[in-house]
Amino acid sequence: MRLTLQVILTFLLAAGAYGQDVEQPDLRQHSWDVFLKRDAAAPGRAELIFIDLLSGEESRLAATGDGFALTASGVVFFDRLARQVKLAKADGIIRDHPFIKATANTHRVDWAVSSDLRHIVWTLSRRVEDQGLITATWLADVAGGEIRELLVYGPRAGIQLLPVSFGAHSRQVYMEAYADGSEALSVYRRRAGLFSLTLDDGELVTAALPGDQACFCAVGFGAGSMLRLRANQERDGLDLEIYHIASGEGRVIPAIAPGDYHEGGNIVVSADGRRAVYALSQLDDPAGEPAEIRSVLVDVDIENGSQRVASPALRGLIRPLGFTDEKRTALLTTGEGYTLKLDLEDGRLVEVADAIYLGQIGDR
Repeated sequence: MRLTLQVILTFLLAAGAYGQDVEQPDLRQHSWDVFLKRDAAAPGRAELIFIDLLSGEESRLAATGDGFALTASGVVFFDRLARQVKLAKADGIIRDHPFIKATANTHRVDWAVSSDLRHIVWTLSRRVEDQGLITATWLADVAGGEIRELLVYGPRAGIQLLPVSFGAHSRQVYMEAYADGSEALSVYRRRAGLFSLTLDDGELVTAALPGDQACFCAVGFGAGSMLRLRANQERDGLDLEIYHIASGEGRVIPAIAPGDYHEGGNIVVSADGRRAVYALSQLDDPAGEPAEIRSVLVDVDIENGSQRVASPALRGLIRPLGFTDEKRTALLTTGEGYTLKLDLEDGRLVEVADAIYLGQIGDR
C-alpha cells in the first residue's frame, strides 16, 4: 500500500497520538504527517516519510538506525553507521543533531520527548577506567534554547540513568536507574528504580516515584499518574497498579486471565487519565513449547477500575500509539510495521498504513 493523501486523511483525527488530546490540524499552518517504514529484510534500515497535508506531496528519506522519535523540529534518531544522533526534517534533509552530540567515548545516548513535542531530555553515558558508567542528563527545548545540564551520576558499575518520560510540565522528567543490558530480559520494556527530577525555581529536586521501585515491571505515564503491570500468580495474569504521582496514593485493577497471555507492556494513557491501553502477549503454547507470538490489546477503564481484552489476537508483538475519536478508537502498530485502527467498542480492526505513524508536526 502506498501512503497517499486519502490515507493520510484517516489521520486527521489522530494528530494527538501517544495518548494526547485530539486536535484537528489547522490547514492554514504548514503541517506534515510523519511515518516510519522499516525494511523487513534489514531491520536497521528504514524510510522516514513526511506527507504535506496541504499538497499531499511526500518526502522520503532513507535512514539507518534506531530510537526514532518525533519532535516539533523533525525526527530524532541514532545513526548506528555514523555513531551520531541525527535530525530528519520535512525539507528532505538529514543532518547531525544541532546539540545532542555523541563522542568517541559515548557508551550510549537516550532521549524522551514531551507530549507537546517541544522539549527533550537526553542522557549521555560513558565508561571510565574501572568499567563504571557516568551519566550526564540534559534538558532543552527542541529548538536548542535553554540547554541545561541537570545531573551527573556515577561512576556506577553496570548502572546508568535513562530518561523515561516528562512529568506534569516541561521542567519535570521521570528517570530510570537502568542496569546495562536489562532490556534484553523481556519482549516488552520493563523498568525499575524510577525517580523524578524537577527544576523548582532553578533548583533541582530529586524524588523517588511511588510504589515498589524494586519491581522490574512495564510502566506507563500520563495525566499525573504512573501505571505498572505486576504479575499476579494467583490469578495467572497481570495486575495493573495505578499511582497518583503527586500524592503517592495507589490502587490496583485486578488481573484478567486470558489463557496463556502473560507478557504485557507498552502502556499508553489518555490525556485525561481516564483510559489506558496496553499490549498483552502469548509467548509459549500451553505445553511450554515455543510458539508463534500472539498479542491482544487490553482496554483499561481507569475511572471504573476495570480492564478487558479489546482486540482479536494478532500475530507478533504490538504497540499502541494513542487514542482517536474521543477515545473510542486506538491506533496501534504491529511487529510487521503496519498501523491499525481498533474500535475499542466492537473490536473492529482496520489497516490504515503499511508504515508506523509517528505523529503530526507543523510550522508554528
